[in-house]
Amino acid sequence: MCVPIAVLIAGFLISLAFWLTNSLRMTATADSCRNLGTARRLPSGFISKALVLIQPDWHTSPSSLITRPMKSFDHIAVIGTGQMGPGIAQTCAMVGYKTSIIGRSEESLTRARNRIQANIDAMLPYGLIKPEAVAALFANINFVIGLRAAADADLVIEGITEDLTIKQAFFAEMEDAFAADAVLMSTTSGMRATDIAQKMVHPERAIVGHYWNPPHLLQLVEVAPGEKTAPEVTERVMAFLLSTNHAPVLCRKEALGFVANRMQHALWREALAIVEQGIATPEEVDNALKTSFGARTPVLGIFEHLDLVGVPTCYSIHSYLLADLDAQTGPNKILKEKMERGELGVKTGKGFYDWSKKSAADVLKARDTLLLELAQKRLG
Repeated sequence: MCVPIAVLIAGFLISLAFWLTNSLRMTATADSCRNLGTARRLPSGFISKALVLIQPDWHTSPSSLITRPMKSFDHIAVIGTGQMGPGIAQTCAMVGYKTSIIGRSEESLTRARNRIQANIDAMLPYGLIKPEAVAALFANINFVIGLRAAADADLVIEGITEDLTIKQAFFAEMEDAFAADAVLMSTTSGMRATDIAQKMVHPERAIVGHYWNPPHLLQLVEVAPGEKTAPEVTERVMAFLLSTNHAPVLCRKEALGFVANRMQHALWREALAIVEQGIATPEEVDNALKTSFGARTPVLGIFEHLDLVGVPTCYSIHSYLLADLDAQTGPNKILKEKMERGELGVKTGKGFYDWSKKSAADVLKARDTLLLELAQKRLG
């Protein structure tokens, strides 16, 4: 009896020492995060966050996350210099990752650099980055042309056009351009990793990580493994996203649109139907959203609200309302008509609004100001 007890005690003491060591390390590195230096780290609470988000069939037990160090990525390559790429690269560089932004021309890379600088300029007054950390951030980023210029990247984040055929061909091309063990992640807004990886020799390397715009201010990343995605790939991506101060949500099964985008497009479908049926104008719909449940969403989730209202009340409303909601399985005819008229939104000057009379810059500034204030509040 003495030997097993001694072994148990020894094991407990070793585990306690390991926990204390890592707690001190994560606390120290979390503090250093305030300065946004170059040391990569996992944020405080990594273990608890990982255990909350972990999926039961990852083929790894929660204890393995504690006893086996998570392999980190050494070099992040972000492909695309449009709306998402610069912000994603910025979040990597801010916490010390060697980062490459891959563009198609010097002009596109200049736009990416300017966008990052604009993001930083907006963050400085809120204390979200310190002035002395800006040089280190840019030192972590290489602006390059062509995949081969970042061939040693072990996490590649694709942000090209939303076309399945193009993505399939591109992932097959990336498979040849990067190392055999590099993880290939798509930021698609709704496609399945299984479909994107159809032409890959090793689809186990492919995964979806859907960031939300703007990615340097919004925390959510929807992580969606494919049918053949290796469990280790999912683990590493989840840990990586936590290290960049994002809040990854793991999709427990593949579904087009993942989690939040499915909800967003369901809302858009009903909003379009309301306009189509003459119930309200686009401006009235927007105002209704902003001054009702949209205003409380940052602090009140859907199911939190449902529980507060009560299941019987929700059940009663659904019994008469759902049958009257829109159930179209294709794009609303209003969208088709606007496309035919060339009313494509801000880029053509008119969509649902006349943008010659409404400032897109002011709308984006109001959005970003709110998000900056919320980020500042999170940091305390």
